[in-house]
Amino acid sequence: MKISTRTEYGIRVLVTLARVEDDRCLSLTEIAKREKLPHAFLEQLVGDLRRADLVTATRGQSGGYRLAHPAAEIPMAAAVRALEGPLLEMPCAGAADLEHCDRPQPCSVHEVFQRVHESLSLSLGSTSLADVAASAGGPPYPIGVRRRRVAEHSAMTGQQATQQQARNA
Repeated sequence: MKISTRTEYGIRVLVTLARVEDDRCLSLTEIAKREKLPHAFLEQLVGDLRRADLVTATRGQSGGYRLAHPAAEIPMAAAVRALEGPLLEMPCAGAADLEHCDRPQPCSVHEVFQRVHESLSLSLGSTSLADVAASAGGPPYPIGVRRRRVAEHSAMTGQQATQQQARNA
């Protein structure tokens, strides 16, 4: 699964708004400056976030954008769907969506993509914007730390694949 720049920037906008104290509005200029994002691109993103009822806009001198709901009530699945569309781009991937499949019976890959869809839905649905806002940020990791983390992740993924193969044998 690939997360687009559009989704990354949109989530960064939401995180910035979640961190605002006293429920005040932030202008797009201020958000763009804080996150070092292109202002023109943010104008497009907030439109989608407004249509999804994740942010509201207020006009005027002290206007701008704020979250439409408390950050703890906004699941990351809703943010990703608002910015990216369906979590998994398969017509029959959802638990109740098998009837959308044009095959008379589930295809050979249906089960694996069903599990991927359920995993994404569970993970993103159980993570709130407040969770992300509380844990995100800080300085970027130095290149040595990033390389070590990538190597650790690759090793862990390899171990999981080996364990899965042993179970299937």
